[in-house]
Amino acid sequence: MHARKTSGGGIVVVCAAAILSLAWVAGGYAADGKGLYGDETKDVKSGDINDQDYWWTKFDMMMLDLALKQHQPEGKIGLNLASTHRRLDDLVKKYPNHDELKKWKEKVETIEKKINPDAPRGVSFNPGCPWDESNFAQLWVNYHHAKMKLADNQRDEAIGLLQNVKQNCGFMTRPDRMKDYPEDLRKFVEEKCPEVDKMLEDLKRK
Repeated sequence: MHARKTSGGGIVVVCAAAILSLAWVAGGYAADGKGLYGDETKDVKSGDINDQDYWWTKFDMMMLDLALKQHQPEGKIGLNLASTHRRLDDLVKKYPNHDELKKWKEKVETIEKKINPDAPRGVSFNPGCPWDESNFAQLWVNYHHAKMKLADNQRDEAIGLLQNVKQNCGFMTRPDRMKDYPEDLRKFVEEKCPEVDKMLEDLKRK
């Protein structure tokens, strides 16, 4: 409860819970495609999206292609795709006209059907597939998401993401950490980490 004086000297009691409830309802309308701006996500038909779940899914799809190329254990691929599939279900609902998301979902469903149901899920990926490497995954996802945040003038959020990237760069650039990684993934880390340092310096000066 908050007490506030009116211009006539009376007191109005404002219930914080009521205000929060109204805000939640308004947000709920937007999430359900209602209200003034509720249909904007339906207009997104292609291209990258300023959405964390989108970037985690894009990372998963990149890792899926790599895992298939390397003939990684199919049971482990199936285990990882379970969470990818759930995320894609949510993304397709949120962005129903996005062509790439629909293609990703179809690809995941096709591969899941081909995976031997008896293939062991408890095995690990062989060296060279960093799908489960949290430091690399966060570095890749947050770098790309931060770039979109900056493009959309969301400076503070971008700085937070870039600081996470910088922290993970410290882990990924240790000697021999990426010795089994494909060359393009090693090159990504080696090129982007110095870039992130410069980006953070520039942002702090502004």
